[in-house]
Formats: sequence, C-alpha cells, structure tokens
Amino acid sequence: MQYLSVAVFSSLAYWLFGFALAYGEGNAVIGLTHWAGTGVDYGKMASWFFQCIFAATAATIVSGAVAERCNYIAYIAYSFVISGTISHFQINGRNIASF
Repeated sequence: MQYLSVAVFSSLAYWLFGFALAYGEGNAVIGLTHWAGTGVDYGKMASWFFQCIFAATAATIVSGAVAERCNYIAYIAYSFVISGTISHFQINGRNIASF
C-alpha cells in the first residue's frame, strides 16, 4: 500500500510541477512553462513517463531508511515534495552548483 500511494502522489506531483521545473522553458535554474502538463508535446510523453517513474523511485529509496520510523502521512508528504521538486534539479542539469 505504501509504494502504491507513493506512485500515485509522486506521479501527481511530477505532473503538476515536476516536469515544469525540470524541462520547462525558463532561466538556468527552473523551468517556467508546462505546469500541469500544459503545452507538452505528445512526442515527449515517453520521456515524461520515464522521468516520472525515476522521481517515484527517488522517493521510494528513502523508504528503506525511514521504515517504521516515520508517520505514513509525513512520508507521503515527503514523497510528494521530493518527486515534484528536489529530484528534478539534477535530471536536467539545472542546479545552483553549476553556476
């Protein structure tokens, strides 16, 4: 149940703002377009799906470290945040350290 919930909420976060932050057109740090999948070309959907699963995997790796130590709601909230924001700054090479 935990991993299914992470898959659902991670996919939702990635759809809402994760793809936009990583691959949207914008400045050197974040993307500013494609919020909630608007304007994404259908040819990029395979890449979107792969990156979405990558984001969910980044969140589930932490589950081994926090197993039985973290509240379930807090873990879902953490998965939502990491899948939508933190993991995607490294996917497209947009990070503060690259300046």
